[in-house]
Formats: sequence, structure tokens, C-alpha cells
Amino acid sequence: MKHKVSRATLGNGLRVVVERQPGASRTAVCVHYGVGYRSERPDREGFAHLFEHLMFRGSASLPEGRFYDHIHSLGGQANGTTHQDYTDYHQVVPAAALEQALFSEADRMRAPRFTEQSLAGQLDGIEVEIHEAVEARPYGGFPWPLLPGVVFENFANAHDGYGRLEQLRTATVAECEEFFEAHYAPGNAVLTVVGDHDPEELLALAERYFGGIPARSFAPSPDLRERDLTEDRWATCTEPEVPATAVAVGYRLPDSRADMAGYLAHAVLAEIISQQGLEGVQAASAGCGVFGPLDARDPDLLVITALVPPAVSPRQAVEAMTGRWSSWADDPRLERIQAQAVRRMITEHHRQHVDVYARGRALGRLELLFGRAELLDELPARLGEIGPGDVAAAARGLHAAAKGVLVMAPGAART
Repeated sequence: MKHKVSRATLGNGLRVVVERQPGASRTAVCVHYGVGYRSERPDREGFAHLFEHLMFRGSASLPEGRFYDHIHSLGGQANGTTHQDYTDYHQVVPAAALEQALFSEADRMRAPRFTEQSLAGQLDGIEVEIHEAVEARPYGGFPWPLLPGVVFENFANAHDGYGRLEQLRTATVAECEEFFEAHYAPGNAVLTVVGDHDPEELLALAERYFGGIPARSFAPSPDLRERDLTEDRWATCTEPEVPATAVAVGYRLPDSRADMAGYLAHAVLAEIISQQGLEGVQAASAGCGVFGPLDARDPDLLVITALVPPAVSPRQAVEAMTGRWSSWADDPRLERIQAQAVRRMITEHHRQHVDVYARGRALGRLELLFGRAELLDELPARLGEIGPGDVAAAARGLHAAAKGVLVMAPGAART
């Protein structure tokens, strides 16, 4: 089912996207800013993620962490995430609490407060987050955030979005204020609201709460261009307490803006790999995008992960899983397998984007990255246009393409 999207651009440059869902008892309010970890300087790795945390710790009217108190008292929830090219802040509240949610987002877009105390507290919290996500669990950091550094050379694309704590701890309040001024302008953001609200009334509310925030210039998008990858690149690390060697293979994807059909053909191929597996490895899975399909601008990766069987070297395993793409593309079962994969993907797409919360986040992301929130409801039809010939062409292209390979092997210490 397609939903009508209404949009407007305020005088300060803020883009507003509204979708009405009649009968919805909850409302999603999302703000996407055009800044992610690919916007960071080499001496400030992890700063975008740090800043996401800081934006919850106080603003002019909601100081000292009262943002969460303000939302939770309404029976709502709020969170934020940092990605390659954007940072999103998202709330879901009872429909009657729409204006309170708009007020809180506008307040921190207008006047966040950064203090030495909040900066130190969030650095401690990030240290715990990184430890739990990367250091304290088996295969932590596999394949993200390690794989992009194998496939890419440009610092923006290759570096670790978490950063190093010893470097982040040198950050100052003044640098936080500079980062806000550089990236958190209204003209670098999209406000998305999904719920049972009249679009015209909602656009008027957006003007009331956000229209008075002054327009200002903001930093240009980073240069993400990469030299062609002409040969395979390998990196190996060791990890204690893992039962088997794991490999992650990264191929550069087609640019979804210039070649959406080619991009989606790779997405279908990834779905087939996840369902059918690959020869010579165990537990193979694949996906488009470091964080998911259509979640970043070009360049991004097709990522395949698998476990290496006992008594097989990583190079033998990678050769087995990637060396037969051409013959795999000629498999007479491809037409049936491809059709099944497309049906699964369309069903899953609809299932994932029924809720106002999921729709709000997806609409805002697609509007910010591609200028087309409508892509969300167009994707099932576009997937349906992908045929077995398109998937076979994607597989043959991988046969000739250079790739990055990350190997994580059992070892006495983390390297």
C-alpha cells in the first residue's frame, strides 16, 4: 500500500516530510542530519558518534538530561544512531503528544548545551558501548568497523566510526560547539513526521516550532571518491575465544543513484547467498551496505561473511566461495531461486515498514540521502523488475572484481 508523502522546505532550509496514517495511535518524529562518521577529520575519529550522545544531554529549555524525562513522561521513547552519511534522532509518542515532541527536537536544533560534565559522562558511556560491542563479545568488530579499512583508501570511507577513546578524550566543549555550527544547521536536516495528523496542519506546526531557527551555512559533504580497486586486499587479525576462523569479503557496489537496477541486482544476489549458502564455507550470509541497503551514499559495500571449515586455509575458503561466480550465474536453477528471493525481499520490506516508527526513520533517511522519500514505497516494484539476467550479470561482475578480505582467526590475544 502506497502512502502519500507531503513535503515543504522552511525558510531556514529545513526540509519537512509528512505522511498521514489514519487511525495510528502513535506518532513518529524523526530528524536526520547530513553528518555521519564520514564527515570526521582524521584527528577526530568517532566525533559524530560522540556528538549523537551529547545531543541528548541538554538544550536551552531541557537542560541537564531532561530530554528523556520530557519524552518518557509522555509514554514515548527516543533514541539516535550514527551512520556513514547521517545521524538520526527519532521519537515515537502518543499522537496527542506531537507538539511536545516537535518542541524538544526544535529546542536542541536551536540551542543544545554542551558542558564539561556532560562531555566527560558521555565519553565514559561510549567507552562502555565500544567495550560491549567490539571487545567483550566473540567476533567483535567483525565485519564492521574493520572491513571498510581493507576495501577503501580514502580516510572518510576507511576509518573506524567509533574512534579511539584516548583521542576523543582530548575533545573540548569549544570543539563540540564548532561541530554543531558546522553540521547541525536546519538546511542540513530533514524533519519527518508519520502519524494520524492533517498534513497542512502539521506543516504549520513545523513552521511554528522550527521556522524561527536561524538559517546558516554548513560544511559541504565530504569527498568520498575512491581510486579503482585493481587487486585483492587482505587483512588478518586474531581474536581470543572464538571457535573458528571467520572471513568477510567486501565488494564495491554500483552507485545506487546512477544505477539503481544494478544495485538492487546485487541486493537480490545477497539474499540468495544468505538463503542458499556458498561452496567451501559455513554459515555464509550477505547483505548490501555496511549498515543495510540504501543506507549510505556511494561508495558502499556488498558484504559476505562466513566461517572457514576446519583444516581449510582462509585463502582456500575465499577462493571456493568467490571463484565460481561465472558458473554460478549459469546455474539453470537461477530463475526459480531469483524469483523466490525477490518475493521474500518484498514481503520483508512490507513487514519491516508497517509501523510509524520504522516508516518515519526510513522516509527521512531516503529523503536526506537521495531526495526521494517516495523510494520507500517504490522499492517493491523496483525489486520486482529485477530478473535472473540482472542477477547473473551481477554475479559475473563479481567474478572479475577485486575485493577486500578480512580474516579473523583464533589467537591468544586481540590484534
